[in-house]
Amino acid sequence: MVPVHPSGSYRNSDRHVPCRPSNHALNPGADPVTGISPLRVRPSIALALCCAGLLTPTLSSATEWSAKPSMSLTVQHDDNLLLTTAPHHSVTGLTLAPRVDLSAQQANWDVTGSAELRGHRYWGQSGLSGNDQIYNLSSLYRTQRSTWQLGGGYSKESVTASTTFSPDIGLVSTETQRIMRTANPSWTWQMTQRTQLQLNYQSSLVSYQNVIHTNLVNYSSRDGTATLLYQWSPQDQLTAQIDRSYFKVPQIGSSQLGQPAYSIQTTNGLLTLQPNPKALSNTSITDSLVLGWSHSFSQTLSANLAVGARQTNSDMVVQTCSGSTQPTVYFINGQLIGIGTCIQTASTGYPEKSSGYLFKAGLNKQFELTNVNLTLGQQITPSGIGAQVVMDSAILSVSRKISARLNANLSASGYRIRTIGNTGSNLADENYALASADLNWQWTRQLTVDAGYRYITLKFLDSGIRAHGDNTVYLKLDYAWHRFAVSR
Repeated sequence: MVPVHPSGSYRNSDRHVPCRPSNHALNPGADPVTGISPLRVRPSIALALCCAGLLTPTLSSATEWSAKPSMSLTVQHDDNLLLTTAPHHSVTGLTLAPRVDLSAQQANWDVTGSAELRGHRYWGQSGLSGNDQIYNLSSLYRTQRSTWQLGGGYSKESVTASTTFSPDIGLVSTETQRIMRTANPSWTWQMTQRTQLQLNYQSSLVSYQNVIHTNLVNYSSRDGTATLLYQWSPQDQLTAQIDRSYFKVPQIGSSQLGQPAYSIQTTNGLLTLQPNPKALSNTSITDSLVLGWSHSFSQTLSANLAVGARQTNSDMVVQTCSGSTQPTVYFINGQLIGIGTCIQTASTGYPEKSSGYLFKAGLNKQFELTNVNLTLGQQITPSGIGAQVVMDSAILSVSRKISARLNANLSASGYRIRTIGNTGSNLADENYALASADLNWQWTRQLTVDAGYRYITLKFLDSGIRAHGDNTVYLKLDYAWHRFAVSR
């Protein structure tokens, strides 16, 4: 392939011209006027050397290396950052985030990576400040009909400072960092001109720091997907997708060993002894089949719809005490009762099967200056509560171009979270709603200013308690340096 200059024309250094060896080229040692030389070179060898030199740029194209650094500074004020139901204080936060994007690419492959550091500082309440790290690396290799991709990442982010929704929101009462390690290989095969096969695998390992003040546990998840796409017409595309996801919590609670064999509880006003079981682990496997259709009604209106079914098999392992030491004597309801320390345990599994439907629908309309996008869906996602959850979502976003440099954005979204399986806790079951408005101004080619407001409310379905809403106002400055590039 002949490299093409960004302007669309071939670069002179890469232009191919007919190889017409002159007399001097056939005899490098010859006098340029007489053509006489004591050293004679065969014309066939000279011709081969000449053509090989002209073909060299085609056979060994240069690799382009690039780097683009950027920096963002955000100042915000929240009146209920933790979305708590308890008395709380308003806080003011400052976030500084330097970032660099790196890439190396040729015609048939590329490698990209990014590194971002974030420092959060809050005033008004202790225990909220922290530092985040986000690293991502991805690679791509193309052949005539296949595309191979391999991606991975490491992130250490604050749950409270996250700007995107996750089922973990509302389950922490102090600064808690989520550490996530991911790997994502995929393969795309162009079977025919209209048919494409995509195979994708994703593995995640998630852990939490400072979990003593949270209801979160560490977990791992693996997901394998096979998708068949068929271009029915220039306006219509059909998809069929099968998926299997595996979710595992290695340990929800501590072992029963060394713990009291029974706990003293109050039942109908009387003190009683109750077994003190411990939930040790939870494993769930979800299989799903989804069929989809997308259609372009015009250049400005498009829609998509995907519906399917899923089945989840989960297994909770609970540990109980089956043997204890010499009991410690307690005086309960006028009786002396001994409670020993557990020295022998027995584990019991509680399998459960559940089924449901999955769907996603979207509508996008582009006006002259305004873009409207509506998305509805129900999907399965892992959660730090110790189980997979069903997440229903509705998202409406409207953006309008006010001038060449100024844009306005409005959005409203709602989420409903429900736990799958017998986890013994429904703390993650919640309704979450968010509304936001912001103005984005391209001050210069490198500097962007973003000012906005958002409101968040949260209701816990298990208890029926609604958290105090969080009103947030913020100002964000983004500066991106020019992209540095070199070809070698």
